[in-house]
Amino acid sequence: MTLYTPLALRKFYRKRYRKKPWKYAALSSAIESARLKMTVPELLSIALFYPLLSIIPGILLGFLVSELLRPNGFLVIKGFVIPYWEFELVMITFFAIISFGFTRYLILSYPFYVSNVRRGKIESSLPHAVNMMLGMAKGGLPLISVFRFVAENREIFGEISREFDKIVTLVEIFGYDMITAMKYVSDTTPSEKLKVFLENLANVYEGGGDVLEYLRAKSEQLFTERETLYTLFFETLQVFAEIYLALFIVAPLFFLTVLVVFQMVGSEAMEIFKIVIFIFLPLGSLMLMWLISSSMPAEPVGFVEYKKKEGSIFLTIAKREPGFKINIWKMKLRRILNFLKMPFTEEPYLLTLRALSFYLITPAIFVFAYLYGKVDLDFLIFITLSVVAFPSIVFIEYKRRIISKMERELPEFMKQLASLNEAGLNVVEALRHISESELGILGREIRKIKREVEWGELITSALVKIESRIRSQIVAKAISLLVKAIESTPSIRDALNTASMYSELELEVRERMKAQMSMYVIIIYLAFAVFLYTAYTLIQNMLAVFASVEATQFTAKIDLNAVKDTFMQTSLLVAFFSGIMAGQMGEGRIEAGLKHVFILVVIVYVFFRFIII
Repeated sequence: MTLYTPLALRKFYRKRYRKKPWKYAALSSAIESARLKMTVPELLSIALFYPLLSIIPGILLGFLVSELLRPNGFLVIKGFVIPYWEFELVMITFFAIISFGFTRYLILSYPFYVSNVRRGKIESSLPHAVNMMLGMAKGGLPLISVFRFVAENREIFGEISREFDKIVTLVEIFGYDMITAMKYVSDTTPSEKLKVFLENLANVYEGGGDVLEYLRAKSEQLFTERETLYTLFFETLQVFAEIYLALFIVAPLFFLTVLVVFQMVGSEAMEIFKIVIFIFLPLGSLMLMWLISSSMPAEPVGFVEYKKKEGSIFLTIAKREPGFKINIWKMKLRRILNFLKMPFTEEPYLLTLRALSFYLITPAIFVFAYLYGKVDLDFLIFITLSVVAFPSIVFIEYKRRIISKMERELPEFMKQLASLNEAGLNVVEALRHISESELGILGREIRKIKREVEWGELITSALVKIESRIRSQIVAKAISLLVKAIESTPSIRDALNTASMYSELELEVRERMKAQMSMYVIIIYLAFAVFLYTAYTLIQNMLAVFASVEATQFTAKIDLNAVKDTFMQTSLLVAFFSGIMAGQMGEGRIEAGLKHVFILVVIVYVFFRFIII
């Protein structure tokens, strides 16, 4: 949906654009690269209409600022007396111009920003897209069907699907030939790598060359480049880890030491310190987390949602009273008791925190109600939150371990399936043989597929259910390739080998990242231990001594409790963000840092409540 702009304004810019289209060539190229559904005249009209509207809040902001800075009487600057109304007019004009210019800049920069973001997403997904294309081409699919598959699976391939969708649209709707469509997308895509890939593919296709061999060579080249990219990313991640240690663990420790000195000489620096730390630490940590996530060469995370179709059948069995009675209340009570004893019959990896929320929150409510008034409020809050947080973290980690184990078992499953298919068995017969072998946790899903197929369901539908049940990027891509290969050809050996190779490479990269960054996770814990030890030394050995000394001409009376509270609040902030950073750097997932957050927060609370007295 396009933003509203006056028709006269759009007509005005349409005439200007037709007269001098070369003047707006860069903007037109950015809009096309960003795949925005608007024209250059529409964007130019938006970039004038809404900045004009933004002048109104700019005037109000200038008026408020001038009121806050209003002097008593006249304003004197370097000997010149300026009436207040002139100062107010200058402030209003200044903020109105700033508001107009800033809004216009944001609107005109938006296509370039989207284009740059899309370039990174396209290039991160390109190796896997080419790998999938290779697997499907080995299965005998024509090139347009390969492009259509990638275009239809946007939840898996992300922005590269939009580029291939453009090719499919140009060929099937506008009647372009494949060569022209590929060259058009190569000329308008923001990614230089995709541009080179499509240009070379178009030349090979046009010259009657071996497309399969080109895709194989390109897949190997992109995976080699991907290894280099990950090496650079690991080096960048190490730099980020050192920056975090310096700015967000060592720097607060330095400020705490300075605070101790100021407290000893009687300075009122406590509140200023709190403001600086409570603003600088969260904002700085969030910015660094954003930098890490934006530099991480991650593919789009998306999964197919399988929706079960249900229908109702109405039958009249008999027009007489039933021959037996059921105690409906006893049946309802039995259902409730059975639900309380075993509320979930699904596998753990199928559950979510939302489904478990009742069982996580209810014990915490009982604990809070039982201990209320019997213990200190801070201890009560700590215990209540721990009762919720600990099982939640255990569930998240347990679920992740199960899914990781399935991902490790997936390449072996694909290889077995490929071997049986090469031996002459079709997919259903191969699955029947594999289900009888021991495949660990993944074997449960294979047996479910076998049972559903025996009950008359299509093999492709049963496989799609796995993709929706196991929320894993690796499984989603491998199953998508397998489903498409089954739909296109009875020989799926090459597609399965390709999917197996992709899964192994992806798992290898994850393990490398975890191994290389585990040292920095340990360093974060050690730095935090040094942080707490320094806090203990400052409070117990220095402040505790000076707190018992009366105020003199050179020293002031120290409020030890206020200093301890400030130390504890700072330590909790450092613990929270250090835990999140440990998870993001160690495993590449923010939710993986929850266990580190819980451990560090418990250490801080126990340290300040029971050790520092």
